[in-house]
Amino acid sequence: MAGQWIGFGKDFDVNNGPWESRLADRSTGRSALERYSRPPE
Repeated sequence: MAGQWIGFGKDFDVNNGPWESRLADRSTGRSALERYSRPPE
């Protein structure tokens, strides 16, 4: 999926930008969960 996000900034200005959601891995095993369970960079 891909689209456009819209939201308000700290000074109430309107911000927007692209977003995308991709299937990275179909696995739901413990090793896959640990690999993707990390804070964003």
